Amino acid sequence: MKKFLTILTVLVTFMFPANAANIGLTITAATVDTDVTDDIDNNGSIDTTKAISNDIAYGSIYLENSIETGFGSLTLGVDVIPFDAEFESRSTTQTSMTTSSTTTSGTNKGTADVSQHLTFYVQPAKDLGNGLSLFGTLGYVTADVESKVQSVSSTDKTVEQTLEGIKLGLGLKKDLGGAFIKLEYAQTDYDDISATTSNSTKVTADIDTSAFNLSVGKSF
Repeated sequence: MKKFLTILTVLVTFMFPANAANIGLTITAATVDTDVTDDIDNNGSIDTTKAISNDIAYGSIYLENSIETGFGSLTLGVDVIPFDAEFESRSTTQTSMTTSSTTTSGTNKGTADVSQHLTFYVQPAKDLGNGLSLFGTLGYVTADVESKVQSVSSTDKTVEQTLEGIKLGLGLKKDLGGAFIKLEYAQTDYDDISATTSNSTKVTADIDTSAFNLSVGKSF
């Protein structure tokens, strides 16, 4: 599915009758908010809930194409994070009864490492004059995620899944004559990811991000 979307985006980008093809670099400062729930016996009930917030920074590259319409410009593009990133990490201390007279203490840990993060987006924009325009972003996000769960009461487990989400953003673009700069605030709502340990504890993470994006690019 991801390969198909990539090919489709490239075809649309280069076959779309465009006024300008753009390539650029984006620097992002993001807050990753994760609501983690534990279902100890995997019976559908929530036993513990924990909210985690991580601040991260990363870079990405993008390719896009724009046309002019009767309502302003319309841009189609794809943004790629070319490296892995840790989106979620948690730990908690637990004491587990291994026999009737023996207890084991330790730390439960969980991480979610994201790779091949792609955002396919459309950006309608309205010209404000003097090379400045206001734009909105609607994007579909997909990535590979490797979830690792380490528990003192069960064997460790690694689960590989696909992470999907929807991105909404609003920003300003300044045309510099052959080059441009964009500043955007965006939020991404990802689908839940989960992993179940060997003792039937289901750990679910609901990940959302809010980010400020600074982009520089060149038009061809």
